[in-house]
Amino acid sequence: MKPAKLLAAAALVALLLATGCHPKRPKEKAGPTEVVPVATLYAKGQEALRKKRPATARKDFDQIALREDAGEYKDKAAIATADSYFQEGTIEAYAEAISRYQAFLAFHPTHAEAAYCQFQIGEAYFMETPDRDTAPALRSRDAFQALIENYPSSQYAAQAAKKLAAVNDLLAAHEIKVGDWYLKNDHPMSAIGRYRYVVEKYPKYWNMPLVYSRLGEALYRNGQDKEALLYFTRIVQEVPGTVLAKNAQRSIARIEKREGTKASKDKTIFKEPLVPPKKQKHWWEFWK
Repeated sequence: MKPAKLLAAAALVALLLATGCHPKRPKEKAGPTEVVPVATLYAKGQEALRKKRPATARKDFDQIALREDAGEYKDKAAIATADSYFQEGTIEAYAEAISRYQAFLAFHPTHAEAAYCQFQIGEAYFMETPDRDTAPALRSRDAFQALIENYPSSQYAAQAAKKLAAVNDLLAAHEIKVGDWYLKNDHPMSAIGRYRYVVEKYPKYWNMPLVYSRLGEALYRNGQDKEALLYFTRIVQEVPGTVLAKNAQRSIARIEKREGTKASKDKTIFKEPLVPPKKQKHWWEFWK
């Protein structure tokens, strides 16, 4: 090989060695990770809740729960996490929300948002139809009652009172439906017990004339004509001109025909109250 070619080959080899075998440069160290402020995390979580993404919101709230610098946002995040489960709307999620609200109240009974947590517990327990088990509605009633008693000056007290009335209407409706089943299946005595219970325990039921009508019919079928007249007459007096009143008039005429007497002649059967109140003993009389 000619000297010129040998020199060119040697130069090429040297170039390749110089470019391919040089030591690797050390990787540059990454800078410190930026810490997201807890206020920002909380705002992100609330925005996710607004957009109906509760699972996404919980990721931000969970980060706040682990932060030592969370401050007041730790309590806010705890409540918001319960809210996220409430928003999901399933039976399991409602149960988890209730558990978290109750846990918060156990440690923070005087917190500014304590009344809100108590209200949410009542809402989560609230039952929508009278066909279901009444246990959740009873717990809802207790929750709203506790709010009214423990936080009477809170902004949620008035709402709780309205919800309490709605829950009581629901519980009354459940009793009425059971009474209707007994009446339909020729068990008037059992029906009377259910209807009386509504009159005694839920006197503010929204459609009490309906209860009087059912109770009057059950009493009539059970042969208790005079007391049946009491309730039918009450309907005529309280809601004159209604369908219930017209039906009550027919029932009064039916009883009068069977008894052979006029209800107006017997004034004692119209004595108030419809359901005699239970006699209360003084504390010093309980030994009797």
